[in-house]
Amino acid sequence: MIRNLTLILITLVSLTALAQNNHKYVKLSEKITGKRYEIFIENTDSISYDIFLKIETNDFRRSSERPILQTIAGKSKKKVLTMVKLNGKPGKYTYILVVNEVSYALEVDNDYEIIDFKLDKEIHNKNVVIYTKNDCLICPDAKHILTKNKINYTEYNLDKDTTNYNKVIKEFKTIKPKSDFNKIPVLKIENKLYNDIGSLDDFIKCLREAFN
Repeated sequence: MIRNLTLILITLVSLTALAQNNHKYVKLSEKITGKRYEIFIENTDSISYDIFLKIETNDFRRSSERPILQTIAGKSKKKVLTMVKLNGKPGKYTYILVVNEVSYALEVDNDYEIIDFKLDKEIHNKNVVIYTKNDCLICPDAKHILTKNKINYTEYNLDKDTTNYNKVIKEFKTIKPKSDFNKIPVLKIENKLYNDIGSLDDFIKCLREAFN
């Protein structure tokens, strides 16, 4: 995957450098000890990212000019480079950081397109509940995503269980009093409720938000 990513990243660097240097979850930091500069990449998201890092400087040894391609796991901080400052130099440098989500192809049944999606292991112990109805078009595939990613969940079909239907409406109104309970599926993860799910993309976005 890294090899295939290299050519894409090099092509996109000039267009995406500014935005990627300010990525929401992936940041560069440094630790300075004398002439020794240690460069770290921290990922505060719950999923992994591939990063392309290019340091541009005249103040350090040539080793600092080599592009770096690495995968940074979710909720981790990794040292990716050590640079040694040249004598008489102030130690200035600029960098280009391009970040791409690590994903794998998840086949969804019923002729839906392949979805690229990844969740890391730490999410599997979360308390997940999905509320469905018989006429919900995306519910089977939403459940398929949970199953394929080994996310344990409890399902309540609101056409068959009016008790839980009334319960979830009451709970939803408590958490989001100004919102209407008008869409299925409803996803509950720990104490978070999501009902504005109109597509599988929306469903995946809710998973991402809930697990961060």
